[in-house]
Amino acid sequence: MFQLLGQLFGHALMLFTGIALIVILKVLYNIYLHPLRYYPGPKLWAATRLTWTHAMQSGTYHRKLHELHTKYGPVVRIAPDELSYINPEAWKDIYGNRNIPKNAVWAGQEEQNHPISIVSTNEETHLRNRRALTGAFTEHAISEHASVLEDLVGLMITRFKEQEASGQGKAVVDLVDWTNFLTFDVSGLLSYGESFSSVDNGRAHPWVEISCSFGKGIALMASINFFSPLNKVLKYAMPKAVMEKMEYHKQIAHEKFLQRFDAEESGGKGKQDYVGSIVAYNKDKGEVKIPKEEIEANMTLLIFAGSETTSTALAAILTQLLQTPAALKKLEDEVRGAFESEEDIHIASVSKLPYVDAVIQEGIRMGPPASIALPRVTTFISVNQYPAFRSPMNFTQPDSFVPERFLPGSPFPSDRLDAFEPFLMGRHKCIGQKLAMTIMRLTLARLIFVFDMEAAETVPDFGEQNTYIFWEKKPLKVKLKASAA
Repeated sequence: MFQLLGQLFGHALMLFTGIALIVILKVLYNIYLHPLRYYPGPKLWAATRLTWTHAMQSGTYHRKLHELHTKYGPVVRIAPDELSYINPEAWKDIYGNRNIPKNAVWAGQEEQNHPISIVSTNEETHLRNRRALTGAFTEHAISEHASVLEDLVGLMITRFKEQEASGQGKAVVDLVDWTNFLTFDVSGLLSYGESFSSVDNGRAHPWVEISCSFGKGIALMASINFFSPLNKVLKYAMPKAVMEKMEYHKQIAHEKFLQRFDAEESGGKGKQDYVGSIVAYNKDKGEVKIPKEEIEANMTLLIFAGSETTSTALAAILTQLLQTPAALKKLEDEVRGAFESEEDIHIASVSKLPYVDAVIQEGIRMGPPASIALPRVTTFISVNQYPAFRSPMNFTQPDSFVPERFLPGSPFPSDRLDAFEPFLMGRHKCIGQKLAMTIMRLTLARLIFVFDMEAAETVPDFGEQNTYIFWEKKPLKVKLKASAA
């Protein structure tokens, strides 16, 4: 018996020693012999992807990258097989190059086992879905959506007025919550033909509440998929609560999609929302280019992609305005000087205000919704927006909110504005850019015209928050008082 146990212990020790030796040799290879060994960066990050994974799972990845680029320069090795860039030329070199494919590791087995969508790593599939959805994001489509967008923003302002009236001329609201309510309601209307009524009710639909957990789930799966073949086991380590929320999201998405699709099939919609655009594309081609399963996959994606990113951008913009009274005053002067009444503020008129656009761009530079890049593959290479937008190599006073840098006669003429690509570049550029800009312009203008704003508590730098694909946004409590203008 003891002899058998001794043999087993001996075999186990040999196995452990062998594994340890393989790991040590791999680490030494990564540091001293790997083809990327000459690129600058910390040895610990170059040795193993575990360091990258820890940063991703801690929510501090964007800040770590900023620190690394500040120390090592425009190109940093952030994993054994990954490089991060912040120089402007990298946008075109990486994302504008058709010979550099999209990273499939983040998607892992998910794309193999589920219907594919506009975010597919397969270029033909991506292009087919992108063409089918384009009709929902044209200028004409946005004009068709105008009354819906204006009504929802107007309803939010009305709810603020009601709170102000009940608060004897003052109201304290959390603009992070309310911008989430607004953009998810818009996304619900454009994805499934009906709002979630979050703005109307003044509280989050459960779908809004799971958005951060959804991002954490994606980040965790992205990390796990790098450790093949262990990923087949590690994915079961996904927290139960996250899995339940993701399953809940899929269930509601499926039910709402069936309702919207059935309405389209029966001829009850026909508008240029997301489903309508794809159905019209199929009809125009005379065949089913995008099957029902892929349409549903797109809706499940767009409900978050079309809402979380825009609400984050608005939160970043408002955060910076509250920290920068001079910029807020200048924005108030432009908006209040351009309109005589709130009813004059609509999608067409607000698109003509240059300082509004400059504020939006500068706010997104300070707090980019997509702070973490999805790498492209030669090795893994990417331009990460947060360190690129906050780098002194690209922007003067990079941590200061100066919207004028995006206007003619900029006080910082040496700024590398070509480093600023918040909607990405190339064939995978955000399809919803025009819609997002429309929502942000309209929301800012109406809010600024109607109310004077003041921070109700200390407002930290937006970048101090954690990010797990989506930002883990903290409350933004703001005092609102009816404008005397």
